[in-house]
Amino acid sequence: MYKWVKGNSFNKVATVYAGNITLNVPCISLFENAKWCVVGIDYDSKKVGIKIVGKDELDKKTFSEDTMNKVSIGKSFIRICNKSIIKEISKATKKRAEGEKFSVNYNAKDKLLEIDLNSPL
Repeated sequence: MYKWVKGNSFNKVATVYAGNITLNVPCISLFENAKWCVVGIDYDSKKVGIKIVGKDELDKKTFSEDTMNKVSIGKSFIRICNKSIIKEISKATKKRAEGEKFSVNYNAKDKLLEIDLNSPL
């Protein structure tokens, strides 16, 4: 009798590099047609929140321009480049960003992705 080994093809993963956050393929569907996002850090729970800024929010100017980040979407990744964000993540984790991977969950209540800095993969 076979015992099936858990796969990871559908796991949402963020990799934090020195200059960007890269999200894997399972995260792409959540970023459909996205061009902008805002990123926040909860220092107490050590989580990073990524919220898509949609057209309505752009039109209503829900977020100030200085908090928005450009989203780059490829066939196999989403990338958010901002060294200030990485600096804040390093401050929260007390580690340099060197390509460490973290699990990502979708928070349906707040409609954002959450990177859990407490659980490196």
